[in-house]
Amino acid sequence: MSVVEIRDLTKIYSNSQIALNDINFKILEGEILGIAGPINSGKSSLLKIIAKRDKPTSGQLVYSESINLGYFSATTILPQKTRVFEFLVTVAKMHNLDLPNDYSKIIKLLTAFELNELSNYKIVELSFFQQRSLAISAALIANPNLLILDEPFLNLDNHHVEKLTNFLKLFFNRNLSCVIAAVNLDQIEPIATSVGLLFAGNIIHKSDILTFSRLAGRNIIEIMATGNLAKFEERLSFLELQKELAFERNGSIFRVTFFQSRELEDCFFLLSDLIKRLGLSVSNMSSVAASVDIQLVDLVQGRLQLGKPHFQSLLDNIDALENSLDNE
Repeated sequence: MSVVEIRDLTKIYSNSQIALNDINFKILEGEILGIAGPINSGKSSLLKIIAKRDKPTSGQLVYSESINLGYFSATTILPQKTRVFEFLVTVAKMHNLDLPNDYSKIIKLLTAFELNELSNYKIVELSFFQQRSLAISAALIANPNLLILDEPFLNLDNHHVEKLTNFLKLFFNRNLSCVIAAVNLDQIEPIATSVGLLFAGNIIHKSDILTFSRLAGRNIIEIMATGNLAKFEERLSFLELQKELAFERNGSIFRVTFFQSRELEDCFFLLSDLIKRLGLSVSNMSSVAASVDIQLVDLVQGRLQLGKPHFQSLLDNIDALENSLDNE
């Protein structure tokens, strides 16, 4: 059973920027959905709408009758001069909780987030991670059955990401659904039961975590070269538009990422052939261990749509396109 169903959701801002484009999916009871995508992909817009903090331009959200929302955003600013316990009491009152009978709930939250010994501290005296934990505990105070966390791991180091993940796991159960947004997919994979990939306002993939894990591997090749690197970058850009690969350039070093369905030998063939055609001089060309980089999230779309690679025909297409442009 779903706690919310999102139908044909579109969000367009006043400057005509399309933040979300025809989004459709369900959040099920007990589902921990990780929404990953690059900066400005529409994650915050989507979560604000789900949390009823913003309205869609068109489309519909259908909530279960018993919906109870909890919302956190990394942009939340806490009242720095307020004491920790006093802050949670204020939040509890905003949710019409029965105080002082519900003081025990506040104490349990502070204990779970290791803030119980800091309850009399002013918020300004807390570390960045402690303030982040406090803000998330406030989102849990009313026992939501749909918890929405927008970038909870933002600006945390690996140690604190793991620590916050363990805190959250204490609360996840069949009665609590959760949506977690992050740029770094690695941060939400350990906690999510399903993954949605958001790219340029579109959900390009959504599946359970096991299915996604089978898709997430990539072949990555790093090249250090000299010569006509502008032409090499141009040809890689063409292949990127064809959803065959993605690449990053840092001076003379290119990091090229291919789909999992491509044999590594085929990937080396493509790059070697391009290098030969352009007469580049290569000082290093090596494979790199596969990793999940959400900036390459659009590769998933291509990987799901394309079958066995046909690199030779792709190379011919590049040549044909270049010749046609030269003849114009």
